[in-house]
Amino acid sequence: MNQSNNEAQGISIKDLILKIKEFWDEAWRYWWIIALFILGIAIFNVYKVINTTAYYPAKLTFMVNDEEGGGLGGMASVLGNFGFGGGGGDYNLEKMLELIKSRKIIQKVLLNKGHALGQTDYFANHLIKAYDYHEDWSEDTTGLNGLLYNHDSIPIFSRAENKALKILHTRLIGSKEQGIDALLKSVISESTGIMTLSINTFDEDLSINLLENAFEELSKFYVDKTIEKQKHTYDAISSKADSLHKELNSSEYGLANFMDKNRGLYNKTDQLQRLRLEAKVKMLGAAWAKVEEQKEMAEFSLRDRTPVIQIIDLPIAPIKPAGKSLIMALITSILLGIVLGLIFVLGRKIFRDIMA
Repeated sequence: MNQSNNEAQGISIKDLILKIKEFWDEAWRYWWIIALFILGIAIFNVYKVINTTAYYPAKLTFMVNDEEGGGLGGMASVLGNFGFGGGGGDYNLEKMLELIKSRKIIQKVLLNKGHALGQTDYFANHLIKAYDYHEDWSEDTTGLNGLLYNHDSIPIFSRAENKALKILHTRLIGSKEQGIDALLKSVISESTGIMTLSINTFDEDLSINLLENAFEELSKFYVDKTIEKQKHTYDAISSKADSLHKELNSSEYGLANFMDKNRGLYNKTDQLQRLRLEAKVKMLGAAWAKVEEQKEMAEFSLRDRTPVIQIIDLPIAPIKPAGKSLIMALITSILLGIVLGLIFVLGRKIFRDIMA
């Protein structure tokens, strides 16, 4: 029985080796078919590489200093006892990066002017030209055909200008539903808290200037929203202090003028008026001093709450253009051509054997 099993196993291995040799001979006999597969795929991939426009990847890294108090130590807790606490230090970094995708910020970026494509123009116009939107809109009848922006007043935009702005917004942030890859991307390192903004466009100046502009708009909006409450409080107290100071100056001038006119000779009516003027000046002086104290506290609270956004690395020229590698395209063509060629040649042999 064992001898019979060994013989069957030997025959099986022998058949396998013979079959492999048979397939190898078939592949070697029709090597030119495999070469045709390689050549066809190589021509296609090389054509794609040559006709693919290189893009310029720009990257900007930054971090937010979220240490409470901005160097004021325990001042934040002291201010909290007087109603000026800002809850400083709790900055939502994920929210900050999500803000860059908002239409509010992107619209501001698109309607800012910067240098790209050899001229200074709105970034919206640069993108329209760089990505040949005029060609895509050549048959449009809603006003997109030939559209370029000549002003940045969104409230008076036409429907076509609003529509184009939405298209450009989608082009920058991408859309999974529409299958559009984002030009502008943002990531955050959970371990270090360092944030990165990156952008890829077909023009070096456009990549650099558009990215820096996007960062500036993001920083300004984030800081303004973070300190909005404290800024409102400070402005209100500052306005009240200015008003009291003006009234105090006016009252002091009135008292001095009264004293000059009477030159120390007072009747009882004049004495009463002098006392009233002196009391008013004293009252206004005390009120102004109190408000100035509140103003100083509000200023500390405002500084305590204001996040410090620190740039780590800015994009600088020259940027090495990125694109598909010709060498990688050839390597991929060879490997894919061999696989597809073998499948065709061996598949054809298996079919012939079955039919025979």
